Parts: sequence; C-alpha cells; structure tokens
Amino acid sequence: MRRLTKTLGTLAAAATLALGLGGSAYASSGELVVNGYPIHEPSGCILHNGPAAVSNHTDGPVFITSGRWCTGAIIGVIHSGETRFAPFTSNILVP
Repeated sequence: MRRLTKTLGTLAAAATLALGLGGSAYASSGELVVNGYPIHEPSGCILHNGPAAVSNHTDGPVFITSGRWCTGAIIGVIHSGETRFAPFTSNILVP
C-alpha cells in the first residue's frame, strides 16, 4: 500500500508539472517568503534546511514535496495568500 501511495504521488506530481508548465517556463508573479526571507518571482524547486514557514504571495499555488530536489509525493499545497509549515524533509515546488 505504501509503495502504491508513493507511486501515485509521483505520478500526480509529474502530471501537475506537465500540465502546469505548458509551453514555456516562466516564474510566478509575486513572492514566496520562506522563514522570513522573500524570494521574488520564484520558480522551480526551492530547497530549505530544516522546517520552514512558507507564505505564498504569488499568483498561483505552490507544492510541498516529500523528497530532495522536489522528487517524491506532493504532501501539501499552499494556495495564494496562505501560510503553511513545510517539514524538514520536504522542498517547495513552484510550477
């Protein structure tokens, strides 16, 4: 069951990336604030050391992934205007 959940999570992340990026890659408008440090026009995989408070001030959702370099399952979604906690073993994906 655990392997199936991990596989489905990986497939969901891949589908999100494929559908979300479309033709050309571009940065999200706005900023992402990770532990008080703003990242202007974020895009791609954002690594962090230790737990992180993440505030999404972009024009779209960002995803918390379970593995290094934004691999693994999507374990959380931070919608525009929300602040959430990202655990130590995760990274932040901005499509």
